[in-house]
Amino acid sequence: MITDTAPTPSSHRRAGVLVALLAIGAVTYTSWLLELVLPTGLDPARAYTSELAALDQPYGFLFRTADLVTGAILLVAAILALTLRRRLLTTIGWAALGVFAVATMADSRMPLHCAAHAGAQCAALEDAGVYDDARLLHETTSASAATAAAVSVLAFLAAAYRYGWPRWLRWSVVGIVATYVVGTVWTLWAVDADGRGDDFWLLGYAQRLQLLAVSGWIAYLALVAAWQRRST
Repeated sequence: MITDTAPTPSSHRRAGVLVALLAIGAVTYTSWLLELVLPTGLDPARAYTSELAALDQPYGFLFRTADLVTGAILLVAAILALTLRRRLLTTIGWAALGVFAVATMADSRMPLHCAAHAGAQCAALEDAGVYDDARLLHETTSASAATAAAVSVLAFLAAAYRYGWPRWLRWSVVGIVATYVVGTVWTLWAVDADGRGDDFWLLGYAQRLQLLAVSGWIAYLALVAAWQRRST
């Protein structure tokens, strides 16, 4: 059983750095919002956000770099958090954040070759299996990141109630979990529909809701770290 460690001036400073890193990570993870001002040519209602970072897209390097930077920041944050005040459930949550960070960095290095929702040529090549290997690698890293995020947020949900955290922290994580579940279920449903050529379920918006929940989770971790820093 991992228990709390006694706070020191050094750990207090490290906790402050942790809060800053998590806050920055929450912002950089929303880099896909730049599609609102950049002429990407992709329809956010239909396209995956990963298509923004595809090798054939004009701003692909920007979005890939943003994911890489986000992963690096969050990996440092996870390692730093594990050196501070620890309990079993929060240790699981911080470790899962580290896995999420590594998977996000790997995801940025294994982009899609092209954006299938940007044109018929790419869609035809994907249907023909030309990019199957690259897509499998990308889907594996994406799924790993999503799974790690789910494990982390559920660990912090359990911690909020098990360790008697303030009500505002308990209700905040419940809201994040609910949003993540809705976004994930909607995304899975929309992916299946998209495979049949049905755009009605708005795949792009479904995935973006899921990503907003993940950004909310990272911001929530910053709040948790800030609260723990003030309470020690």
